[in-house]
Amino acid sequence: PRQESFTRYNDECFTDGIKLGEIKFSESEKLVVCAFKASQPLSERSGKKAQYEKGKKILKDSQSDAGIFIFYDRQGNFRFSLIYPEVVGNRRQWSNFRRFTYFVRPDPEFTNKTFLQRIGGKDNDGGFSSLDKIKEAFSLSAVTDIFYKDFFVEYNKIVEAVKKINKSVGQEKARDFVLLFTVRTIFLGFIQKRRWIGNDERFIQNLLKEYENKYSGKNLFYERWLNPLFFEALNSPPGKKAAYKDNEFSAETEKNLQMAPYLNGGLFKQKTDYDDQEYFIPDKEIREFFDFLFSHNFTIEENSYEDEDLQLNPEFLGIIFERLVNKSDGAVYTPRTEVDLMCRLSLVKWLEKNISPAIKKINLYELFFREGEKAEDQKRGSFSERETKEILGFLENITVCDPAVGSGAFLVGMIQVLDEIEQDLKLRIGIKDIDAFERKKRIIAQSLYGVEVKEWAVWICQLRLWLSLFIEAPDEMRNSFEPILPSLDFKVRQGDSLVQRVGSKSFPVSGHAMVGETVKRKVTQLKNLKNEYFGNKTPIKEWEIRQRELAIYDEILQSEIAEETSVLKSLKNAKPEKQYTFDDLDKKTEQTEFNFNKEKIEQLESEINELRDQKQNIRKDKPLIWNIEFAEIFVESGGFDIVIGNPPYVRQENIVDPTGKIKDKKEYK
Repeated sequence: PRQESFTRYNDECFTDGIKLGEIKFSESEKLVVCAFKASQPLSERSGKKAQYEKGKKILKDSQSDAGIFIFYDRQGNFRFSLIYPEVVGNRRQWSNFRRFTYFVRPDPEFTNKTFLQRIGGKDNDGGFSSLDKIKEAFSLSAVTDIFYKDFFVEYNKIVEAVKKINKSVGQEKARDFVLLFTVRTIFLGFIQKRRWIGNDERFIQNLLKEYENKYSGKNLFYERWLNPLFFEALNSPPGKKAAYKDNEFSAETEKNLQMAPYLNGGLFKQKTDYDDQEYFIPDKEIREFFDFLFSHNFTIEENSYEDEDLQLNPEFLGIIFERLVNKSDGAVYTPRTEVDLMCRLSLVKWLEKNISPAIKKINLYELFFREGEKAEDQKRGSFSERETKEILGFLENITVCDPAVGSGAFLVGMIQVLDEIEQDLKLRIGIKDIDAFERKKRIIAQSLYGVEVKEWAVWICQLRLWLSLFIEAPDEMRNSFEPILPSLDFKVRQGDSLVQRVGSKSFPVSGHAMVGETVKRKVTQLKNLKNEYFGNKTPIKEWEIRQRELAIYDEILQSEIAEETSVLKSLKNAKPEKQYTFDDLDKKTEQTEFNFNKEKIEQLESEINELRDQKQNIRKDKPLIWNIEFAEIFVESGGFDIVIGNPPYVRQENIVDPTGKIKDKKEYK
């Protein structure tokens, strides 16, 4: 079709509007293609809202079913977006839209490889032959499939190389070690995307290039160059030299490492049984992984329900890692749409249940669920000032746990929903809020917990939480002399959520609820210590806090043993009281009381032996025990407010026993 001027849509932000054409797939399906020049330089984050609004207006005016919108700047950067109205039944909703975007840069070193594959390459199966095919080209699942396929090849190549060159490492340890390397490298991709190391968006690639100019093929890059970057430069305050007097860096690189941001938070602390084993990765495999990974464009932006960047964003990586590590178990990443819905519903139901006097349901639903895209279409619920403050109080103190947290989709979903609703409520009553970084940090500290059975899954979930914070960190924070990221060791715990077995016994989550005031005080002190550890405000180490957890649990067990031993002693010393009645009835009464005491004594002896068994074995082979790991939750509150996540969609007999604690499947029934 002939091009058409769209200058009527020009404004101070966009000029040179042009309708490149339109495609009619059928009488009921039409796609319009438009382009505009942006007056300001474009980036992944700049001008997104204005571009979105422009596209939606054009679709409404033209009554088109979808549109491809190209916004470009003088430097050659462009955003390539598909926008279409949501369809309910056979009707389009002109108030709700979805946008899917590729952001592309002219520099070939930064070109989005995924964009080239999906829009112009062989992976775009079927081309633009139908609107469904176009939507497929902009589909997050399709983009994920392509990236995952290549990622899995590169990942396996490194695993095989690590096994070959490190003779003592087994298959599982090699996979976990390589996974740790890829997690750290990807996080570096986000760090350098913000130019936080040497003001260089290609710092890690240039570091490898500098190394290869000196020592190509020597297999020293991981040990002599990456380790100082990981464990010193990113894990110490600015000003401290990495590998002081024992490095081969250029003066410029040494300075850049010296002034690298103090991230801390756990990812760049040496991991026991991995970083202390002198494992390393050959240069060739590192170079090939870098070539693959950095041919894709990183974006420091969380996707939302209506707006998705089809690049290496935090959610995209969560999907990739969950596929990678859960492939053999058939686990599936829960799409954000479902995560968002479940988070909002669970919060509404919890508020319904706990707020007294009750707030009308319709107001809560209007607060948490939007009516449409336009601000004038929104119903945000009607609340008095007292009700607003009460809801805020509940939300600011809520505790949420995902007992099979995976890559952290539900925890990140909760961050987004809680942050949105709290901002809304505070605005209504004139409370000035803190910046996004501190808000989200407080939500993680106060409200979010997770459990995963495998150590690598804990790393990935922590990465997702760190990324959700890092993208909000103000630029001046890069020079902080305090650790930027919180320590998440006591927020996301490793362990089997379903099986609590100590020694030869299994016991319920709700056990040991009744504790004395002394224990409660110690739990409160432990809670405060964990909060200080989260904010990197205490010199106390992780292992010391774990020992305090065990000591409190040990005290709880000893208290119960003492109490039940006292009752047992009383029963053993007690004699049945003489009943003044007929002889035969008297003997029957004595026998009944004797039998009752005997049964009670046997029961108490069994319980005491079980408690002693737990006490004896708790430090030898400790599983995840909810009352230990989350003592501050169970002792102070009796449990979490909300437990959320995806259940296993299989019969209970088919649930895998990942830790080998349960041999007899009958015990599950």
